[in-house]
Amino acid sequence: MITLFQITGSSSFAARAALECAGADYAVVDVHPRRRDEAAGFAAANPLLRVPTLRDGDVCLAETGAILLWLGDRFPDAGLAPPVGTPARADHYRWVTWCANTLHVGWWPVMGASHLTPDESAQESLRAGGREQMRRNGAHLEAWLADHMWLAGDQPGVADIYAYMLVGWQHYDDIRLGGPALASHYERVGALPGVARARELDDLDPRLIRIHPDMRGGRPLD
Repeated sequence: MITLFQITGSSSFAARAALECAGADYAVVDVHPRRRDEAAGFAAANPLLRVPTLRDGDVCLAETGAILLWLGDRFPDAGLAPPVGTPARADHYRWVTWCANTLHVGWWPVMGASHLTPDESAQESLRAGGREQMRRNGAHLEAWLADHMWLAGDQPGVADIYAYMLVGWQHYDDIRLGGPALASHYERVGALPGVARARELDDLDPRLIRIHPDMRGGRPLD
């Protein structure tokens, strides 16, 4: 049995959506964001207490990109990763790691500036620079998707799920990423049954905005 340690509406969403798209049999441990040490088995699976964390038998994995790469291989019949040795497989590696190393990290100055410095004027400078970088990231995705329906190969995969989540976070800010090609990609990925089911389970609307902001895993956030 696969166990996903998660906080609903966080970056755990991509892992849950991939599990749903794969048709996996899995259990969820909802981690309280302020009391992470209370989640049974979480510290053993990931001493850093970060989500998402995946336990799959004797395998424990942290980091969103690593989990998605694992799930793409773990469920080959789901088609979430192109065949090994193909050009599409190279794009699969490229886009998952780009999402992890660039697009995901790029949100920190925009959404987490207060965690980086207590200086309010410096925070605004960080946000402005972060937004400009995210616009460049959106343009990079737009250029690729102008000629490709999916990020890697001819069917949706974990790279698309990861990008979908990270692009969706724009709805928490006043920035808009990319253009019509990226917007169409967002709609296509969002319409996948597994992704739609993950939104329902995570209590998110199609913009990935929390429907009940004061709830996590169906319980009040206290």
